[in-house]
Amino acid sequence: MINAVVDMAIGISQWRTSLQLAVRDIELRYRRSLLGPFWISGVLIATVLALAYVFSEVFGAEFVTYVAFVASGLLAWHLILALTNEACASVTEHAAFLQNVRMPMTLIAGRIAMRNAFIFAHNVIAIVVLLVAFGATPTLTALYAIPGVLLLLCLGYFLAIALGPLCARFRDIPLVVQSGMQVIFFVTPIFWMPSAVGHRPMFTDSNPFFHLIELVRAPLLGTLPTMLNWQVALWCCAGTAVLAVLSVTLTRKQLNLWL
Repeated sequence: MINAVVDMAIGISQWRTSLQLAVRDIELRYRRSLLGPFWISGVLIATVLALAYVFSEVFGAEFVTYVAFVASGLLAWHLILALTNEACASVTEHAAFLQNVRMPMTLIAGRIAMRNAFIFAHNVIAIVVLLVAFGATPTLTALYAIPGVLLLLCLGYFLAIALGPLCARFRDIPLVVQSGMQVIFFVTPIFWMPSAVGHRPMFTDSNPFFHLIELVRAPLLGTLPTMLNWQVALWCCAGTAVLAVLSVTLTRKQLNLWL
């Protein structure tokens, strides 16, 4: 346990290296691309408009209101989804490094969290432009989304440490996680309103992903996340942190054997 904490502390102290690697990832991913990372934002906007065009009529919602709801929800969901999927590949993606250099898992986790923070930043710009184009007026309440985003990044940080070694050992886990996230997308109020299932609280109050998304979506829509949203999100982050420490403790010595 002590070795795991020391390993994590070393990685945290090397946050500048994580930042440099994250910036390099963005540069390499979109080299010679005309729009660069804004391709992701363009796809996000197209998805929002397509869902709004179809489902605003299905749910009988006012179009502009529905666009704002879906846009803010998908913005948070894309961050959660990217952090989760990349957490599964955090070790296998860095196999060459881990086999030749002693690299703390926290350095890898920091790299993943920071590069997704960059992507989220330009997605926010695109979504705000979209909402303003449809007549929405941003308020200072939207700034309360910043703590929510930071908490999601912390969750993804610990998730990379916890899931990476397990996914290197059991290669079926990433497939299970990807399939599970697809199901979670449909049972979480992202493109449908929570009021549509008011008689089934399992899809809202009992769904941790709903609370995580609300930390970002609610401020962008002009309201504040509830205390329950924060409590569930903080418990999820704390639980993942504990799993991260256990994962490093139990798997660090065997990690190179699984690559």
